[in-house]
Amino acid sequence: IKDEKPFVLDRPRTITLVARDMSFFLPGDSSKNPRLIVERGELLRIVLRNDDPGMAHDLTFPSLGIASPMLRRSGTETELVLRAPQQPGPHDYLCSLHAMMMRGVLEVR
Repeated sequence: IKDEKPFVLDRPRTITLVARDMSFFLPGDSSKNPRLIVERGELLRIVLRNDDPGMAHDLTFPSLGIASPMLRRSGTETELVLRAPQQPGPHDYLCSLHAMMMRGVLEVR
């Protein structure tokens, strides 16, 4: 039997999500609403950048009870610092204003 300890970082790993064209993107990647894969107990700093002129966006993790402030202007940023749950599994992330189009998965492994 192997003694497994949860993955823990002293410094958060930064993940930047860019809101544009009614989707989330990772910088330099054209894949819409990417699956974010993280380890159990990993400390995360998630930066949301709004690159959508004339559109407001936020970032919400409903099952984790975490939400960013609303970004009302293009070129603005906010961040969330959170520790991934110890329980593996998927957690939706979304923009509360545009949840039908702006929705992805944070997968805890």
